[in-house]
Amino acid sequence: MAKKDKDKIMLAEHLVEIRHEASGTFLDVRGYVADYIREKKLFRHWNIGPNLINFQDMEGEIKKEGAFVGYKNAGYIVYNADTKNYFTDKASAFWKTLLENAHYKVPDPTRFGVRTKIFIPTSLKFKELSKLLFDTFYTEKAKKIIGGKEKDLQLVVDLAEGQFEVKLHGGPMHEDEVEKHLNFKSEHFSKCGVYLDLDYYKTENLSHKDIPKLLKEAIGYSWLKAERITSEIGV
Repeated sequence: MAKKDKDKIMLAEHLVEIRHEASGTFLDVRGYVADYIREKKLFRHWNIGPNLINFQDMEGEIKKEGAFVGYKNAGYIVYNADTKNYFTDKASAFWKTLLENAHYKVPDPTRFGVRTKIFIPTSLKFKELSKLLFDTFYTEKAKKIIGGKEKDLQLVVDLAEGQFEVKLHGGPMHEDEVEKHLNFKSEHFSKCGVYLDLDYYKTENLSHKDIPKLLKEAIGYSWLKAERITSEIGV
C-alpha cells in the first residue's frame, strides 16, 4: 500500500497464506473452484496447475492483486494498494467467498501467515540513512565491541507479539536496490530508503472463522511497527 502520513510515503507488498492438511478432493474439483471464483467476479483470469489454481487481475500476471488456491493452502496477494485497509478487506472477502463454494470443503487451517514488505523512501543519502539506523539500534557499548566504522547493517529479529510469532528483517536500501525485493514498480524506488520485511504467523488454535480477525490484527501490528521504527530514526 502506498500510505502517505504527512510527508511520509510507505509502499508495501502484502501476502497472506493459510495452510492446511493436503486435500486429495481438491485435485478433482479444480475446474469447479476456478469457475466459481470467476463467477463471483473476484478475478477474471486464472491458470490451473497440477496442484494449484492461480488467479490474476491481468491475463497471465498480477498487476495489483492476485490469489491462489491449492491442495494444501490458499492465499491472497496485493501490490501497492491505494488505501490502508484495501488488502485486509479484499483478502478477507476472498477467503469468505472461497469457504462458501459448494464443490470443495477447505480443510481446517494449520498455519496462518501474513508477510508485509514495506519501503519508506527518503531524501537522505545512503550513508546518512545507514548511520541513523546504526545509531538507533546499537548502543555506544555495542559499537565499541564491534569496532570499525559502520557501512551498512541488516536487522534480523525474532519476536513474540500478541498471539503471533514474528520474523523481522530490515535495513537501509541504496537507490534502485529495493526493486529486487518487491514485485511492482514505483518512481520512489530511485531513492534511498528503509526496507522492512515483516512475517506474522500462528500455528495453533486456528479456525476458518478466525482468519479475517487474525489478518486485521497482523496487518495492524505491521503498520504500527513500521511507523514506530521510521519515526524513531527520523525518516
